[in-house]
Amino acid sequence: MKEVITIYAIIHPIEPFDTSIGTTINFTWTGNQIFKVRCIVKENESGVTVYDHTVSNMKQNFHIPSTSGLVNGAYYICYITVFDANDNESSLQEIGTPFYCYSTPTFSLSISNNDIIKASSYSVSLTYNQSENELLDSYSITLYSYGKTILQSSGTLYDMSDLSYIISGLENATQYYIQAVGTTLHGMSLDTGYILFTASYEQAQTLMPLEVTNLPEIGAIRINTNFTSTLGIAHDPNVTYIDGTWVDLQNNSVAYDVGFQVSGSFTMEFALCRPLLNMRIICFKGDNLEGNMYYREGNYSDSNGQKCYFLLSIISNGVEYLVQTDYLDLPNNMKQFKIIINRVNSYYDIKAIEENKI
Repeated sequence: MKEVITIYAIIHPIEPFDTSIGTTINFTWTGNQIFKVRCIVKENESGVTVYDHTVSNMKQNFHIPSTSGLVNGAYYICYITVFDANDNESSLQEIGTPFYCYSTPTFSLSISNNDIIKASSYSVSLTYNQSENELLDSYSITLYSYGKTILQSSGTLYDMSDLSYIISGLENATQYYIQAVGTTLHGMSLDTGYILFTASYEQAQTLMPLEVTNLPEIGAIRINTNFTSTLGIAHDPNVTYIDGTWVDLQNNSVAYDVGFQVSGSFTMEFALCRPLLNMRIICFKGDNLEGNMYYREGNYSDSNGQKCYFLLSIISNGVEYLVQTDYLDLPNNMKQFKIIINRVNSYYDIKAIEENKI
């Protein structure tokens, strides 16, 4: 008579996988040394066994091959038993571990390896398609330096109506990596991998005041300008100037509402220093829209010590959503911030760069 084994394998969660690729199921086992592992897979709805195979394996895992006969788009239940040296088999789990099978989705960025981006800012789009209509649940896009230091990140995004993100501040003749990762509705992990590209342009868009075009056929030059004439009105007319360059607005404000209108997609850039903690620094308004930017400091669970950041609050049609910059080291009087706010359609992104004060 075989010895009865009362301890059984505990299966780890099984991530959805493509049956044409297969997967490895991991489990935890405490007891005698494992000599064989048996994997049983049943259809969830009918309970019919569709896969039952035993392999000689002393490891705490079982590999389901691409030849298993499982099909994509189906929902299964998995059971694992193990055998010791005396061929004693453990009992089945009372409740099996469920998992889905899906074809590998298309998950790619609009930037390919070795592409050249001829701009200092670029709206990166993400493409996702899945043949069994498994939905994309969340994603993030991250920009890295050539040394793979994080420079900019979208954070985790859940809005699937616009799969895009603006990367900005790209330096001319500089190489970068970009990566997108995501998760489907039922937990399939997606990763584009690191994509190498080069920024190469004549002049950064946000700094280009004039565009000059030679017209040799008529012996003339056409000049286009990105400047808009506007007038800033101070709340208190007694404005304090610093070094003839900076305006002290810690106890004052300036409004631009004459001859100044921004609509559609845009990029706004601001330079500031010595921001006041928790105070509203920038406010802009439009039809059914209000945007407010605040400065925050604190010691947060993911900040690795005392850090600061800028928070952008967007209220559109009565609904508020928040976007924040990456954490930055606390500033001093010799530092200034460059703040870049991008809008693509109705979606916003904000980036802060700490620089030496000019």
